[in-house]
Amino acid sequence: MNQLIIIISFFLIYYHISGLATTNILRLTANNTLPILSSKCYCDNCNTKISFFMQLPIISYIICKGKCKNCGTKIPLFPLLLEIVIFSGMSVISAFSNFSYFGTLLSFLFYELIRLITIILKGKRETQFLKQYIISVLAMIPFFLMTMFVAVIYNTL
Repeated sequence: MNQLIIIISFFLIYYHISGLATTNILRLTANNTLPILSSKCYCDNCNTKISFFMQLPIISYIICKGKCKNCGTKIPLFPLLLEIVIFSGMSVISAFSNFSYFGTLLSFLFYELIRLITIILKGKRETQFLKQYIISVLAMIPFFLMTMFVAVIYNTL
């Protein structure tokens, strides 16, 4: 039973990371000037602030049927696919490595690889890219440490 709770904890952490990842990655790409650590998310069409609950990646996309809750504009599919790839990739890597420390490290390296590929494909932001990139890497450290802590608990049971 304890192992099941810990495994669910892994998946919840990875789900949260995948939600942050899209915002984080897309704010590092071209035509974006919002700071990385800003918790504010807006509809690209009507500029309405997106509520915290609606920022839950996969769930909110399903609930809103892929449209902005306020103006009804279709939400691009790319961010959803990015979230699914990051969540699935990190989860599969951890599961296949039996939720080991090495698997946790590989999961975060996978995340960074996806982030770099996306930035290369979409182009980097024009202003303060390096500063924002460093901030985004530092912002992920608590999630890495939290996941490592869960891995330590899992591997000591």
